[in-house]
Amino acid sequence: MELIFKAIVVFTACQRLIELFIAKSNEKHITGLGGKIIAEKNYIFMVLLHTTWLASILYCAFFMDYQIDPALFYGSLVFFVFGQFLRITAISTLGKRWSTRIVILPEAPAIKKGIYNYFRHPNYLGVVLEIAALPLMASFYGIALFFTLANFVILYFRIRLEEHCLIEHNKYREVFNIQGKNV
Repeated sequence: MELIFKAIVVFTACQRLIELFIAKSNEKHITGLGGKIIAEKNYIFMVLLHTTWLASILYCAFFMDYQIDPALFYGSLVFFVFGQFLRITAISTLGKRWSTRIVILPEAPAIKKGIYNYFRHPNYLGVVLEIAALPLMASFYGIALFFTLANFVILYFRIRLEEHCLIEHNKYREVFNIQGKNV
């Protein structure tokens, strides 16, 4: 199981690097169509969180002694795989409009198809599951707890900003049939 865990960790690191290139390409595409990247004060903290989360897991997986509890490993693996499903489906559904940054294409309606029929933020839910589940596969409780809590703080502010921009520029309230002043 240790070898499987290490392979999953390396796969996740490679996947995140590839996604950064995809995000940069999509940002260029969207801004080329008149879109704009929203200034986000906590973006650097999100980058640092994801980088240190992965670096911590890589370090522990390859340089620390640990024992894997099979029940915890397989239980966490289920949540990790579901998180992967949510993220990959969200990225695929958004296509060229997906990015790691908040990028708005004014007047283009918010997307409510595929996975977005069931979740308003499937990518973020997938990330939440992965951040907790990956370290739990190897009983790295401290990493799971610290980064999950830090991620919740970042997402609280990020989702508010993103939804505010989508309401302002992309008919988000109408597309998702959101009533009231607060999202």
